[in-house]
Amino acid sequence: MRYRWRDEYESDPEYQRILARLELPWWKRPVAQVAVVASAAAFVVGALIGSAQDSTDSPSPSSSDQVQPQNEEPAGLTYQQKQQILFKFCTSDQMRGPAGDSSVFPTCMGDYYVTDQGMVMPK
Repeated sequence: MRYRWRDEYESDPEYQRILARLELPWWKRPVAQVAVVASAAAFVVGALIGSAQDSTDSPSPSSSDQVQPQNEEPAGLTYQQKQQILFKFCTSDQMRGPAGDSSVFPTCMGDYYVTDQGMVMPK
């Protein structure tokens, strides 16, 4: 097996070609240029298709024309979401009460409830 010295490598045209390609900044490399152009083209095509679909969609029917499905639950908040809203309300600065008084929190949790729309109302 024959070993080449560094001087032999530096004079080798194949080595020079590889070295020149490695020293290019990323934006001048052909692969990076193709990737940037392909990404930009995909973005533009996606935007054009999206805007074309928006313009061809028929207008939505009015609320009186819509029919409610029979077996679906009404849209609203879950029990957990209601409890989170009530907790935030009862621990807010306005509802906290005097410093060191912890009796206000349970009273607040018992005196208020949260509607399906997320409004806190007194019971």
